[in-house]
Amino acid sequence: MPRCARSLAILALVGAAAPSSLALVRPMSSPSPASIPLTGIAELDAALRAVSADAFSPTAARAALLGALERSPRCFEEFMTREQWEYVLRTYDLLPPAIIDRGRFTIDTTNSWQGNSAQGTAGRAQRASLTYSFPNDGVTWGLTAVSSTAPNALNASLIATFGAGNLDQGREYLRHCLAQWRVAGGLTYTEVADLNIAENQVLTSPGNGGGDIRIGGIPLGTTGTLAYNAFPSAAFAGVGGADMLLNTSYFSVAGTFPDSSNNYRYLRRTASHEHGHGLGFIHQVPCSSTKLMEPTITTANNYDIIPVDDKRAAGRNYGDRFSGNQSAATAFDFGNLTTPALRSVIERDLSTNGAGGFGNTNQDWFKFTIDSAQNLTLTAAPTGGTYTTGQQSSSCSGTTASVAASQAGLLRIELYDSTGTTLIGGVTAAAAGSNASVTFAGRPAGTYLARVIDLGPNGGANQIVQLYDLTIRVGAAFARPLAIAGINKRIAVNTNCFFLGDLTSQATEAGATLTAFAWDLDGDGTFETSGAKVNRQYPSNGTYPISLLVTDSNGMQDTDTITLTVFGGTTTLQQVAPANGTQGQTIPVTLTGNNLKNLTSAAQVTVSGTGVSVSGAPVSNPLGTSVTGLSFVIAGNATVGGRNVTVTTADGASTLNIAFAVAAGVCPGDVNGDGQVTFADLNTILSNFGASVPANTLGDLNGDGVVNFNDLNIVLSNFGNVC
Repeated sequence: MPRCARSLAILALVGAAAPSSLALVRPMSSPSPASIPLTGIAELDAALRAVSADAFSPTAARAALLGALERSPRCFEEFMTREQWEYVLRTYDLLPPAIIDRGRFTIDTTNSWQGNSAQGTAGRAQRASLTYSFPNDGVTWGLTAVSSTAPNALNASLIATFGAGNLDQGREYLRHCLAQWRVAGGLTYTEVADLNIAENQVLTSPGNGGGDIRIGGIPLGTTGTLAYNAFPSAAFAGVGGADMLLNTSYFSVAGTFPDSSNNYRYLRRTASHEHGHGLGFIHQVPCSSTKLMEPTITTANNYDIIPVDDKRAAGRNYGDRFSGNQSAATAFDFGNLTTPALRSVIERDLSTNGAGGFGNTNQDWFKFTIDSAQNLTLTAAPTGGTYTTGQQSSSCSGTTASVAASQAGLLRIELYDSTGTTLIGGVTAAAAGSNASVTFAGRPAGTYLARVIDLGPNGGANQIVQLYDLTIRVGAAFARPLAIAGINKRIAVNTNCFFLGDLTSQATEAGATLTAFAWDLDGDGTFETSGAKVNRQYPSNGTYPISLLVTDSNGMQDTDTITLTVFGGTTTLQQVAPANGTQGQTIPVTLTGNNLKNLTSAAQVTVSGTGVSVSGAPVSNPLGTSVTGLSFVIAGNATVGGRNVTVTTADGASTLNIAFAVAAGVCPGDVNGDGQVTFADLNTILSNFGASVPANTLGDLNGDGVVNFNDLNIVLSNFGNVC
């Protein structure tokens, strides 16, 4: 008997014989016994007859099988033979669903991420910061309510596809699937360590074994599921946790996951689609290759950015990428638009959340500054066009309606003073779907606020979310492109770390294209590496700001910065330079090794024996391979000979034996060079005491540029000596 569970919280893409068009096959709602098995699929009808032939009531058995198949969380190939359908009907544990149609964008009012790893009421356009992680191979993966379980094999599959040592390249393509949603909505992603426990349905990190979103894969064969992904919460449909499973069997099928064309578009679209479920979105029909969340995957069209319906879904739950700018106090600051060079602003695919949007999400605020009088034109242009969509009920079918996405709301744009209290001017669009645009001639220098607001009414077939493009045109200046470096990530030391700049970045000016990519890969402020796709290794633990600079065909540039966390390194000290000093001297030294980035205090460096102390403030180079700013202070009576030097950080300690040697001074304390330490030397010290002097001036015995108690102590400790 099939198990009864609310299981359709997991929706999946499917494998198929034709890689260019894959479809979820699920029959329409169970027909009456009189019409069974008129599904319209000859092979399925034949299989239903064969499987139910021995039942006490074949008609009732066929009805039960068809109903169970309709409610299965699994997805099957578009073109299956009778024998394959028979296998499915006889073998799979088909589970009933709990789908409730609550709108085109989300499945339930409780399945939206909010804030940091929390969940709450959907449809409020609230920003969410999510963590994600990749479990090790061998970790049990899969949800028993949906499929078999097996040891995770995703990492090995990525290595087989991208090459030995290039695991992170495969992961970076998957990260950019999340980055696409970062562009479409108010979503921030940060990679964390996975705790490598079996996949489960716990909602938030760290209790679920790692990130809010965990990404793994197991082989399920190539005659069924391509991938599946749980919705955020199990409360609605019995299976939650938002984790992703890729069917690793398809990494061996040409034209699917290993297909490198269009930057592995097949793999990326699959993962982007699945993560859409992890954000709470359901399948949309018809299957016309216009929506990411259709139950099909195709690489025949050219879209690489989240399409219109999916952008509206992201806006409904999470707002746009500036989400949180719903007041003058929280306005997003575009900075100075006249310095260092004149520029305009174009931000595409922003959104309002209806005239009655929760928490003022019916409006967006932006700030900018001009240093000189400029002509300004502010425009809010509704976008989205008209398309047909509806919730999937079976295969590529469902009740659909035409949605005039460009007419979901009535936009108004306004210009305010720097406080957001004095309205300078504004205009309301003539009608829904029309631009709201206003020009201000010769606006004086100053800081201004711009507001875009949806005046409504909203609802009906047009839904609530209004997408729009914002333009702040300063004179005739061009606008910057949009740079997207990816999402916050982590990498093990001394392994290949990949960055992909051309997957999600885009030009904003009409007709412009991206022409150049440059990277600051070590956080030193210099864009030292060029290329859309780059990689390097990192020898030291720590956090690194990674910045991408893109240039478009108009010569305009934009930057984006993500955070890279490097882990797994141990501290090693390889060299101290110079390697010796003389009694009474202070020697500036440079330490060389690996994982020295976290060396932050002189107290973390020690020299064996007595008479040599460490002073100064360590300054690491960006990669943590060398440290300057420290000095070895050698007492006048320090023991002559070799010393061990030890560096201790949070990642461990490293000792370099005989790394530094102390040599005897010619005559420590003999200031006047007469071969003995007497009152004459003491008087020289006292007469110059407190003076900042060149290193060769009498009285500065330890070479630190000042005559002080350190020099006096050298004389006193050697007083009376004859050299």
